[in-house]
Amino acid sequence: MSNLYPTALLTCHGKQVALEEPLAQAGYAVFTVSDFNTDSLGTFTGEIAREGTMLEAARRKAQLACSLSGARFGIGSEGSFGGDPWFGITGWGREVLVWYDAEEQLEISAFVQGPETNYANKCVSDLEEALTFAAAIGFPQHGIVVGQPDGIIYDKSCSDMQALSICVSKALEYGAVDLATDMRAHRNPKRMQMIARCAQDLATRLATHCPQCQAPGFGAHAPVLGALCEECHMPTQQARAVVFKCVACGFESEKHLRSEVTANYCDYCNP
Repeated sequence: MSNLYPTALLTCHGKQVALEEPLAQAGYAVFTVSDFNTDSLGTFTGEIAREGTMLEAARRKAQLACSLSGARFGIGSEGSFGGDPWFGITGWGREVLVWYDAEEQLEISAFVQGPETNYANKCVSDLEEALTFAAAIGFPQHGIVVGQPDGIIYDKSCSDMQALSICVSKALEYGAVDLATDMRAHRNPKRMQMIARCAQDLATRLATHCPQCQAPGFGAHAPVLGALCEECHMPTQQARAVVFKCVACGFESEKHLRSEVTANYCDYCNP
């Protein structure tokens, strides 16, 4: 008999493949709840707008996973994609996972972000442009969405170049065609990799127990600024420590990171 805690994951897009192994290492056996249409909570292509933040959406999914399955523990996942936070030019992915304990009404979350995504879109006016874009995003291993600039979605199901060519050719009869990466997890291996990275972070936190009450989820909560400049010894805006906090009992401890940083980070030496 398994000594892992059954943990419900609300997904229609196969996300369990990214979560099962890391969560098992932390003591949780992931099983799927797939008889709920998660697209009703929001779609990347805009047919249904997501309500609230990423964290709120993931929390709702985790709670639904518990209520629909009757399991004590549930997990919700949510992603968001757009331009990078500096210039908005490079594609940027964000993933959040929420683990929820329905009995204690506690949640533990993990968040990752970065440029490891093929997120892109392009308006094309001929088939050659479309096929070039498709190759650039890794189609057919990665899915593609065919639509129109006014938001009408023609197809998300093209699985090879022949099917895509037929779909785009028909759509071009009505004008320019919008192409976009399909960001649903089961159609986007790059996204699945980021979800797996987030799952590893969540598993690490779940496996870290509070030294005070032994609850899972003891982890980084907030930085403590004030590392000193190695030249003038004035405090900087860089972290000198990080506060770890328990989500259950509120116990906190401070972990030292460094005492000094280079003058590059100093507002006095390098204003």
